[in-house]
Amino acid sequence: MRTQIFEGNSNDTTFPKYVFSLTPIEMLPQYARRTDRFLDVIGKITAILNAAVACNTSGDLMMRRLITLQDEKGNTVDLSLYGQRALEFDADIGQNHHVIAIFVGTVMKIYREDYKFLSGTSACRWYINENDIPAMRTFQRGLPSQVTPIKKLELLSEDYMEQGVEEKTLFDLKQIDPLADKNKRFQCTVTLISTAEKEQWCYRACRVCNSKMVPCDDGYECTKIDGCSCKQYDWKYKVCFIGADDTYSLQFMFFEKKGVELIGKSAETLRKQYDPRSIPPEISQWINHKFTFIVKVLFKQSVKNIEPSFEVVMIK
Repeated sequence: MRTQIFEGNSNDTTFPKYVFSLTPIEMLPQYARRTDRFLDVIGKITAILNAAVACNTSGDLMMRRLITLQDEKGNTVDLSLYGQRALEFDADIGQNHHVIAIFVGTVMKIYREDYKFLSGTSACRWYINENDIPAMRTFQRGLPSQVTPIKKLELLSEDYMEQGVEEKTLFDLKQIDPLADKNKRFQCTVTLISTAEKEQWCYRACRVCNSKMVPCDDGYECTKIDGCSCKQYDWKYKVCFIGADDTYSLQFMFFEKKGVELIGKSAETLRKQYDPRSIPPEISQWINHKFTFIVKVLFKQSVKNIEPSFEVVMIK
């Protein structure tokens, strides 16, 4: 099998400008926890929250912005934009007219078994008041002439220092119970003294759920326990540093978001230059530097080992 690539015709009017497959808001709940497809949705924006640092459903800290969409029947759904998408969305949109939006590349999630919402991360894009999209013109015609202003709401940042996160020495952290303390956050000040031996600094991450991808007969498959049919992956950080203070030394893991924050480049970028078994200088340059971290215990890894390991969720 081979692939042939031909130069495109810039005047080709048959190539679609917009591509989506809309799912009605009232049908979205049935897709909760499904990872076999992305969801595209259209609605009128009725409320927007500012972008702020908050916990996602996995307990990780990241930028988040909440948007409420409403269909012609009055059904609503909250859309949570995360990371860079939360910052890219322009919240200063008009108040004198209906604001119709199509969001593509979202997934339906559940928080604490009852709150269902759309999640938009790196795959999410949006079109707002694009009059050349027939679906938007049809939606607009079904709305009343009277315009209700968009509600602008405030989402408070998760400031763990103000919430009294307990500061621990590494010897204190060594004593924690991974099961009893798996939902707690701790602050510690450490010096990074090395990277962990025999640990690769990146891994093949499922494009849908970020779980590890492993080889299979037709390429790669996701290792998520409850099943994920995705066959595509991106390289993501899983950098394991050894950190020490005057009392002890422990392992601290940097996944993609905190890895990018520390290193300044994505794992995909570094992987083009370096083998996963060879630590890039962009990573090793941080050895002997001192940091204050907010961390949480890596439960699955810690229960299998004598000493606990920790994920860095905030760099102070």
